[in-house]
Amino acid sequence: MDIQKYYEKSAKISFYAAMISLIIAILFFVLHISGVMAGKILWLTLPFILLSMNYYIRFRLYEKHMRDSQVYIQSKSMQLFDSEHLLLAFLPAPSLRMQFFNKDGAVVGEIRDQDMSWYKWLLPNVVSMFMPKRFGLYDCLGNRLAEFQTGSGLWSNMIVKDHEGNEIGRYKENAKVAFLKTTGMISKPDGTEWIPINIGGLSSFHLKVDNGKKLASFQTGWMPREWGKLFKNPNMPILTFHEKADLEDKLVTFGLLSALFHHVSN
Repeated sequence: MDIQKYYEKSAKISFYAAMISLIIAILFFVLHISGVMAGKILWLTLPFILLSMNYYIRFRLYEKHMRDSQVYIQSKSMQLFDSEHLLLAFLPAPSLRMQFFNKDGAVVGEIRDQDMSWYKWLLPNVVSMFMPKRFGLYDCLGNRLAEFQTGSGLWSNMIVKDHEGNEIGRYKENAKVAFLKTTGMISKPDGTEWIPINIGGLSSFHLKVDNGKKLASFQTGWMPREWGKLFKNPNMPILTFHEKADLEDKLVTFGLLSALFHHVSN
């Protein structure tokens, strides 16, 4: 899949979600006037009407992006771990589905919840963020490369495992200052401290180990002009790996992203 197909798929999903929300609102209205459902009809239908309007606006936006995008995939490599720069996009889904594009507009991987039950479409984020989740990291062919497990509760804790189920590391958030900023520690399986996390905002941050070795950076609102021909949203987040980052460094970075954005379902 490329960025143009991403816009097309997002438009279709947003349209279906808008129609389903509208149908539910109409159904509630019909049941109310027929005497089957009691209560204030405005409070029953308004959330679904607003949800339908929100998804319809997204549908029109994605549709415009799809028409404006012209993609000619000429990537030399479609491997997720070979890309220095990865652009992030969230596909409309009942739970997290984060896709990674290389600078040529091709999807090279994604993180997605392994439980995409339909009822999660109806759960607000304030409920979803308290639920335990299990995410998979997949390449462009659908092969699972890693697994990330979160526990239940408000704080972002994560266990990172490779494709064979071996634990690589785990992230534990500092709950005492979690409402002010994101702080915590990624540790090795034996408990050795590995990567300190100190993030003031999710729009931009850097990761490095205690000895100063740079691993990765995450930026929003910065995009080279030539990339704008493919990616119509200038605020798409960009994940950049440092040349010295090894496979385990990259896996725990992806795990951290799923912990930070696990409540995002677009």
